[in-house]
Amino acid sequence: MTQRIVSLGFLLAALVVLAQAFAIPEGNGYQAVGPRAFPLLVGVGLAVVAVIGVVQAFRAGTRQAEPGEAAEAAEAEGTHWPSVLWLVGALAGYALLLVPAGYWQATTVFFVAVARVLGSRKPVRDVLVGLALALATYFLFDRLLGISLPPGLIRLAI
Repeated sequence: MTQRIVSLGFLLAALVVLAQAFAIPEGNGYQAVGPRAFPLLVGVGLAVVAVIGVVQAFRAGTRQAEPGEAAEAAEAEGTHWPSVLWLVGALAGYALLLVPAGYWQATTVFFVAVARVLGSRKPVRDVLVGLALALATYFLFDRLLGISLPPGLIRLAI
């Protein structure tokens, strides 16, 4: 029942986002992408995901459960609160470290911490993937788009 309510809520939110996006006036004729493009993209994406969620929620209610599935479903619905608290702590630490440590350094540490909380036991892989994602995002925003991100303790020479 909860999945149905949440899915319908997301569908309603998608409709509100789309309605508000269409209320944004068109840009000038010389603009390749106007101010309406990204809100429309977000609204359409949210609507697609919401419709999938609604279909899954209502199909799950009509299907007969196999023996033993009820116990598995009950375990899957329970919230593991220690993990939630660790994730909130990691997010708070990320917010505190972002400016003094720098974007790509804090993001790498945050990625490793979240991967660990979510069950990863391969720290070398987590550091390499976190570093690659952080540096790629840093170069995309800071160097290519010109959006300044905190450089932190170790400034990149490139």
